Formats: sequence, structure tokens, C-alpha cells
Amino acid sequence: MGSLRDVDKVALLAYYERKGIEGTREAILSYELYKQSQGANGASAPLGIGASVFVEESLALLDFYDKVGIQTARQYLNLDDGLTDTDDGYTGQPWWKQDSSYVEQLRKERRSVFMHDDWARHRSSDRFLRNLLSIGSSGIWASLKSELAVVTLGAVFVVVMNMLLVSYQGLGGAVHPGPLNFIDADLKVLSLPAFPFTIATPALSLVLVFRTNTAYSRWNEARTLWGGLINNCRNVVRQSNTFFPNDARHQLLKRRLAAETEAFIRSLRNFLRGPSDDQTLRDELSEFVDAGLMTRARVEHTMAAANRPMFCLSAMSATLRKADLPPQHRARIDSTFSVLVDITGANERIFKSPIPRSYTRLTARFVTVYLLLLPLALWPQHGESWNHWATIPAEFMIAAFLFAIEEVGISVEEPFSILPLEAMCDGAISATSQEMLRAVDSGVFDEGL
Repeated sequence: MGSLRDVDKVALLAYYERKGIEGTREAILSYELYKQSQGANGASAPLGIGASVFVEESLALLDFYDKVGIQTARQYLNLDDGLTDTDDGYTGQPWWKQDSSYVEQLRKERRSVFMHDDWARHRSSDRFLRNLLSIGSSGIWASLKSELAVVTLGAVFVVVMNMLLVSYQGLGGAVHPGPLNFIDADLKVLSLPAFPFTIATPALSLVLVFRTNTAYSRWNEARTLWGGLINNCRNVVRQSNTFFPNDARHQLLKRRLAAETEAFIRSLRNFLRGPSDDQTLRDELSEFVDAGLMTRARVEHTMAAANRPMFCLSAMSATLRKADLPPQHRARIDSTFSVLVDITGANERIFKSPIPRSYTRLTARFVTVYLLLLPLALWPQHGESWNHWATIPAEFMIAAFLFAIEEVGISVEEPFSILPLEAMCDGAISATSQEMLRAVDSGVFDEGL
């Protein structure tokens, strides 16, 4: 049985905070089993549906899950559909089982959040053998099937036509005229000198490097922006904890503002994920309705908004306006809202503006033409092999890696579908915000005064 990663612990804690530990029959049984393992009565501490679980109790339960196994926790995290490509038990589909939809599905498995164990595995020297053994199930090759087939068939065509039209070597080593060389003429072989390809290779390398570097810079900027979103969403909760008066009305406003902050970040995730995420967002907002922090009409207005993240930011401003705060405190929280607006616009800019398509087309055309003509230059270089057949695997290997470099640039150009936005929303923002609210409500920061 595997051990829970820290990111799974955070996400599971957030789940229990939203659902309550007795939200399902399986959770009740797991909780009772945990209590029995501690020498206590499993039914001695009932927790109602929707009740909040204390942090210490939750962490102790998660330690229990470490012993029981990760699969139990994955049921609550809705991760039963498979491991990610950073997990020890992960195995991708072999190439012969991969269809056209596999590449898009694979993007979900690349939404990795690294913790200590992941980094240790990532830099392990075993990675060379592990990556080599998994080459047949790589998603990169799945997206390049047709391209590799075309250029490899081009190499086969060059070899076969030279055998048919000029000459071929028999199994005994003797050279015979080609079957189609009826007049026994001195026909020229289908080949090209290698020099033009030698000249073009540095230019091709620069084009591919610029393409991948530009795509990576977009991924890096997107991850940096989401780091800013995490920090500023936490700041909203921290500032409201600090500045809001300690009375019943402002306690409700503070929790409502935290809920609206969560609604904002989930709405932004929804925008970046697309319509397939709409039902998930609606369900998440409905949880705030059940908790009394949002009205059903607000949920419908949010779902109907043309720009849902900005609608939620406007709701946050409206809640702030209702609070009785000194101008300087109101201005400080509002400045955090403004930063969230700026980062939201930056996310929209990356998502809506691809790398100029003329450059993408140039790269694809350059690589394709280069690889289609390359067998003509490889054929003379493999004269030591039987009928120059080494041209075919050589063409396949070169094409596979050149196409793969271009494919990597394409795959990270739109970074939001491979970033772990769900983990950031659930663990880094929601769970942390709820922990900050609970800590203030418990009075732990007032101890010793």
C-alpha cells in the first residue's frame, strides 16, 4: 500500500471540512475503524453531516490512512480514474491502445503537485531506466502517430524505389539490376547530398528551441500568476480576520467574504477549464448555499455571468462595502482585490492569445519538409547496410525526436489544462483559508494575554 502524499492530505482535509466525516457510509466505517485502532469506541464521537472536523483529529485520521493505503483516500478525492504520471504505480496506455482522445485525457494526468517524495523520485538515477521503459506509452508518441507514419513511409518509398528502379542486393550478397530497370540503363538513384541538410540543421534547431522556450515561458508565467492568486486569496482572509470587528454581524461577513473568495478562484478555474467544468462549479457554489454563506439566486447569477471571476470579485467588493471599517483598512483590502483583478486579466491574456500562428505554422512546415526529404540524404550514408535499409529506422528515430520537440512546445503552450488548478483551489486556498478562520475563532492567538 502506498503512502498519502502531502498534497493528498491537504485536499482530503479540505474535503472533510466541506462534507463532514460522516458524509458517506464509507467515511463512517473508516472513522470507526480509526477510532478502534486508537483503542476508543468508534461511535463515541459522532460528527453530523456538514460538521467541521478539528485539525488535530483530521491529521490523526490522515495518519491512519497512511497505514490503510492511498486507494481509500482516493475514493474521497475522486481520483479513482487513475494515478498521475508522477506516482510509482502509474502506467500509461501502450501505443496500440491509444486513440485520438487519449492525448487530451493525458493532460489531466500531468497536473502534478510535487512534495518531498515526488522530488526524491524525480531526481533519482532510476529515472533513466524508468523513462526508457515507458517510452512506448508516452503521450507524445500518441499524438505523433500520423506524422511518424508519413515520414517513415517516405523512407520506405526511397529505399524500395531505388531497389526497383536501379539495383538491389540479393541474400547472397550479389547485386542485381532492379526489376523495373528493363533497359538496364544507368539510372540515377533517388538521393540528395547531405550538405544542404547540414546547412539547414542549425536553423531548424534555432526554430525549435525558440518555439519550446516561448511555450515554456507561458507555462512558467501561468504558474507564477497562480502563485500570486494563492497568496492574495489568502491575504483576503488574513486581512478580514485582522480588520473586521469581532461581533456576530462581522463574523458572518468575514465568512461570507472567505466563501466569495473561494467562489472567485473556482470561477477562474472554471473559465480556464471550459464548459465541462460548469457542473462542478455549480456543485461547489451550492455547498456555500447549504452553509448559509450564499443565496441560491447568487449561484444562478454567477453561472449566468459572462465573466464569472469578475462577478465574484464584484460580490467581494459589495461584502467589503457592508463592513464597518476605517478607510485605511478598507483601502488595504480593496488593494488586494485590485491585484486579483490584474492577475485575472493576465490569465485571460495567456489563455486567449496563442503564440503567433504564423510562427507555429513555419515551425511545423520546416520540420515536416526537412524530415520528408531527409531519407534522400540518409540513403547514401547507409550503403553498408543491406539495400540501405538502415535508412528507415534512422529516419524514424530522427523524426520521432524532432517532432517530439515541436510537440512539447504545443503541449505546454496552453498551460492551464496541465496545471493542477483543482489542487490549488482545494488545498492551497480553500483548506488554508478555513484553517485561518478556525484558528481565529478558537482564540488560540489570544492565549497568554
